[in-house]
Amino acid sequence: MTPISPRHTRLLRTPTLAAFRDALTELAVGGAPLDVRDRIVVVPTRAAAEQLTRGIEYGLSESAVLLPDFITARQLVSHLGARLPEMAPQLTDADREALLGVCCRAAAAAGFTPPFRLRPGLIAEILRFYDALRRHEKDVEAFARLALGMLEPGAELDRGAARLVQQTRFLVASFREFERRSLEAGLDEHQLRQRLLQHHGPNGYRHVVVGVGDQTFDRYGLCAADWDLLSRVPGLERLDVVMTDAVLFGAAHERLHRLLPGIDEVRRESADARVPMLSVPEVGVLHHAARDREEEVSAFARWVKREARASAAPLNRIALVVEQPLPYLYLTRELFRSAGIPCQMFDELPLAAQPYAAALDLVLTFVSSGFARGPAIELLRSPFFRFDSDNQPACDPGDIAALDRSLAEAGYLGDVDALESMIDGWSSGPSSRQQHRHAARAAVHLVAAARELRGLRDSLPIHEQLAMVIAFVTDHGSRTSPEGEQPASARARRTLHGILLGLRDAFARFDAEPVAFDAVAGMVRRWIEGHTFAPRTGDDGVHVIDAESARFGNFDLVQLAGLVDGEWPARPRRNIFYAPEILRELGWPSERERREAARVRFSELLRLPSSRVRVSTFNLEADSVVTASPLLADLEPAGFEVVAEADQPLQIFEHEALTLAPIRPEALDPGIREWALHRDAVGTGGAAVRGVTDPYAARAYSLSALERYQDCPFKFFAADILRLEEGPEDQSTLTPRRRGQFLHEILQRFFLAWDEQRAGAITPDNVDRAAGLFAAIAEPMLAGLPESEAALERTRLFGSAISVGVADVVLGLEAVRSGDVHGRWLEHRFEGPFALGREESPPVLLRGVTDRIDLLSGRRLRVVDYKSGAVPDVSRALQVPIYALCAQEQLTARDGAPWTIAEAEYVSLAGRRSIVPVVQATDSPTDRDRALNAARERLDAVLEGMREGYCAPRPHDTMICRSCAFSTVCRKAYAGDE
Repeated sequence: MTPISPRHTRLLRTPTLAAFRDALTELAVGGAPLDVRDRIVVVPTRAAAEQLTRGIEYGLSESAVLLPDFITARQLVSHLGARLPEMAPQLTDADREALLGVCCRAAAAAGFTPPFRLRPGLIAEILRFYDALRRHEKDVEAFARLALGMLEPGAELDRGAARLVQQTRFLVASFREFERRSLEAGLDEHQLRQRLLQHHGPNGYRHVVVGVGDQTFDRYGLCAADWDLLSRVPGLERLDVVMTDAVLFGAAHERLHRLLPGIDEVRRESADARVPMLSVPEVGVLHHAARDREEEVSAFARWVKREARASAAPLNRIALVVEQPLPYLYLTRELFRSAGIPCQMFDELPLAAQPYAAALDLVLTFVSSGFARGPAIELLRSPFFRFDSDNQPACDPGDIAALDRSLAEAGYLGDVDALESMIDGWSSGPSSRQQHRHAARAAVHLVAAARELRGLRDSLPIHEQLAMVIAFVTDHGSRTSPEGEQPASARARRTLHGILLGLRDAFARFDAEPVAFDAVAGMVRRWIEGHTFAPRTGDDGVHVIDAESARFGNFDLVQLAGLVDGEWPARPRRNIFYAPEILRELGWPSERERREAARVRFSELLRLPSSRVRVSTFNLEADSVVTASPLLADLEPAGFEVVAEADQPLQIFEHEALTLAPIRPEALDPGIREWALHRDAVGTGGAAVRGVTDPYAARAYSLSALERYQDCPFKFFAADILRLEEGPEDQSTLTPRRRGQFLHEILQRFFLAWDEQRAGAITPDNVDRAAGLFAAIAEPMLAGLPESEAALERTRLFGSAISVGVADVVLGLEAVRSGDVHGRWLEHRFEGPFALGREESPPVLLRGVTDRIDLLSGRRLRVVDYKSGAVPDVSRALQVPIYALCAQEQLTARDGAPWTIAEAEYVSLAGRRSIVPVVQATDSPTDRDRALNAARERLDAVLEGMREGYCAPRPHDTMICRSCAFSTVCRKAYAGDE
């Protein structure tokens, strides 16, 4: 073994954070210019390195300096190992996870059965536990001795202890096998530490500056194995550890001397010992409280604006400090833009938050769902993928929408074979609807994509499955970047591809065990969620920074935000294998030490800025009440000059420029400004603006559209003027709309066949014959449905032992009717001008299709409208009475003699009441005229509202809002205040 080279090890103690930063700066750039090539500075995060670098640049702006390497604690071993003269291949994290999975199965096969089911996510936790053991300087044998020594004495009487003994023996066997195979495959972090202690490279680092603490008290700090490495690594001449007095409280100071025996302590005094003022909302209240995070950030933005206007405070000397950057990084980006406040942030974001990660997740969901409708349509619409071929052009958005609706109507929930059969019927059927023809064009690409990925539905080795996913996203990747994609997004795309390639290569090398695709999809998602992405946002402006990185920055004004329980201090990651009592024996820190360290660091952050500090919390998180941080109890005014802020509300956001008088369009972006000026010109407020459009006049009014307007004018506006489509929903059976079409078609075919036989009216004497004809018509149509749906629809049609079928309802009603039927109009279309029995009024252009009109003896008519669900309220019905008036007008014009409306009714095929009459045969002429006149008046009111352009959200019954397809674009909440 290489002997330990002599080195100078120092602890530089500083009284303040300002002195802490000065000491780090001097050590980072001190000495001869070329010395920095052999120097590294350990900082907690990349954002901390950026802050320290900026401080060096500002402090030494008149001269050029060389900067050392700034690294985090997790990069220390690999950074030192990069200078070894002969480096063996290093195992990647993916390599180690794949290898450990093989070792765990080998241990189980050798008789060390685990008390749990092995799966990829658990393998990753086992690897994390192994790394933590080694970083706490516990090898496998020490782990076995300590853990079994505590658990085995009680295993005979305690089933829980026996289970932990079984778990420990399995982990020990797995770790031994893992270490044996790792030596043959390459170096990991722990083996590299041993290599660094045994070999000395001529170009090794000679000076290490440590700006973090021990991992027991600092989650970004160095572990025990790192301290041991720095104390013994050959070639290292200087080791400088810089800490503040506050961080070096009793236990931390003692532990550092135990980790680095003989370390020299050097005291560095601070030339500037100013204490910032504590800005409070009012006297006696030491922290600011907001409703939620958004309001908290908004209050911070107003404070920044006030301070900038009052004292011209430079924005790059102001910081919003948070313990957990998310979701503040997203909130501040939009709120600061709206307030016109530039900002900069260097914290790492989750890679899973990148748009391309969502696109990749679509591919995984598409396969896992069995190629179901929802994921399939989203995949076809994704801008990150392109589906075309030499014979088929790229998907058209209209074709995709038609496919979406057709699949929903057909009740498609997955399965490639069912999809192919369905598409064959759409494209080859002679009477295919236009919607199906459009759907078939997009479905070609969907089937091709499903065929490419179909093999993933079988259990295959992980590397083969990942190879198929990589080939799919590569072949179908958009040839041009989606519109507006930034360079950072392109870099995130490359990172995601790198993750897939790394996993594929690792499992191809070590693990060929077949697994189900769901396990692979879960593993890929876990890896993506575990990676971070560090896009740099802005070069100037207010800082949004995490609490640990903020200690390395120079600020005048600081707000410590988000002080709620669970964030300040952050909850530690729980170990899933052992209780805290056992973990402490293995080197894990205690919860008490962690909480004490958090209090110390919080008190230190209160003195971070040179001028003023604020502390804030909030009360609601996603409509749930949250508890304030216990650290607020330590917020004492002692040592601070407390200053109460003047309550001067400022209008700084875009929405305030639009909504608060006077309107200030000059504060808005050009596009928004143009709209605001137009809005201001036409007037603001009252019914003159809200809910009113240009007058609407159709070439012919659809009666269904008129009823929709009567139910809610805005629903008509969304469906018939904007032509927004209702989003289809997946159902295991036919959709209500498709079922209604199916029933109407059966009834139409039945009555056509009955009339062709000239059998006359359906009576009790011939009802059995009619039932046989009904069955003969329905059975071939049922045969065209999938087997499961056909069985359900057959029960609805013909009933069961406990239910009445549609055939019984329809034929039973026909058998009890009076009057001879001399003719029948089925699915009769009305279109054109109709006077509706009022010669003095101008005709109305109407169009529509009625289900059935019976022509009775004595020039009387009966209008029947079938409903597969509930029927409308008779007092609001339009279709049946207006259809009756239109039929009366057409028949009178045809024969030159008047016809009488004998009956007009709704027939419910599923409701409690089979017949809901609007006009009955027993009604007197006065009652009949009253019902028809009421329908005319309702029609006139609807047409008048359309002519005035009134389309406000005014549902006649708010219950219909619950099922309305347009609730996401409705402004009912605002209109309700009128």
